[in-house]
Amino acid sequence: MRISVLSLATLVLAGSLSAQQQVYAPGDLQRVLLVSGTQSIQMRDMVASRQGSWAVVVSKQFYVFKGPKATLRTGTTLPEFEFETDPAFDDPVYLFRFSVNSDSREIRVAKGTGGLAQLSIPKDRIIETGVQEIGTGQNSTKRYRLRPMAPLPPGEYCLGRRISICYDFGVD
Repeated sequence: MRISVLSLATLVLAGSLSAQQQVYAPGDLQRVLLVSGTQSIQMRDMVASRQGSWAVVVSKQFYVFKGPKATLRTGTTLPEFEFETDPAFDDPVYLFRFSVNSDSREIRVAKGTGGLAQLSIPKDRIIETGVQEIGTGQNSTKRYRLRPMAPLPPGEYCLGRRISICYDFGVD
C-alpha cells in the first residue's frame, strides 16, 4: 500500500491518543492475555511516539516505545496470547520484534521516496504465527489464541493490529 506523507501524518496523529482516551474501534484487540504455562497475565496497550526523517529523496518513519525493555517479561520462548476482536475485521494481528536502543524500542513502519511512503513492518521483524478461534467474547466478539510458529529468541516484542498501538513484552 502506498500513502502520501500527509496521509501518514494523519495516521500517526490518530494513533497517538493516550491509552486512557482510546475507545475500542472495530478490529481492535481487546482483553489481551499473555499465557505462560498455567499463568495468564493481562497485557496493557502502549501507544508509540513518532520519529522520522523526511527528505525528498528518502523518508523513514519509526514508532518508538519508551524504555529499552518492556515491563512484562516471560521466561518461555513459546508464549501464547489470547484476545477478543470483531470477527468481521480481517486485518492481520502482528507479532514483531523491536530494535532496541539504550532508552527505547522501535520499529520502522514506513520507508519511501519522493514524498510517498509505503506503510509496512519490515519482513525480517515479523514473527510467523498461527491463530485459532477458541470461543465467543463480549459484545459480539470472538476469542482467539495466537502462538508463534517457532521459539522466540530473547528480546523485545509487540503484539498488535494497528502498528502504533502495541501490547509489548520481553522474552528473557
